[in-house]
Amino acid sequence: MSEVSPDRSVSDVPLRPAQAEDSRRVWAWRNDPETRQASVDSTPIPFPVHERWFRESLARHDRRVYIIVADEQASGVVRLDISGREAEVSIHLAPERRRRGMGTAALRVLAGLAFESLGLERLMALVKTENSASRKAFLAAGFRVAAEAAGQTLTFQVFEKCERRPGRCCDSRRPAEDRSV
Repeated sequence: MSEVSPDRSVSDVPLRPAQAEDSRRVWAWRNDPETRQASVDSTPIPFPVHERWFRESLARHDRRVYIIVADEQASGVVRLDISGREAEVSIHLAPERRRRGMGTAALRVLAGLAFESLGLERLMALVKTENSASRKAFLAAGFRVAAEAAGQTLTFQVFEKCERRPGRCCDSRRPAEDRSV
């Protein structure tokens, strides 16, 4: 697994591969009330359930979990769930690191890593329509709204970003289809 260089400028926050010892802090971030509210399933996550998920996530070949580092402190997490040449993106920040542009910077670095080091061609994310902070971060990081999606009680926007090479642009794809949640 590739690592993003820790000497990136402040506008490009470094990412490092998550490790087993990150489990408890990631669990705390995942259970922050604002994070739960922005999640598809808003119920709190018991630590044993998270611990098993985190351990399995670190071992999976089709998932990459990175810790966002700012001021030499773990400050959030980004995840890629990989399927072929595409991946779904997930991000959440430590509560004290929100609303500072860190999410946008982390998404930009993640996209560079995904396209350059991992050879992916398309990234997508499902964001609750009412999650304005995440919507703004994805747009500022160069993602575009590809579709609207609705579940039984929730509505989402599907964001996507593609590698910019001839013949490999999101604009050349068929429009994204609505996803049921």
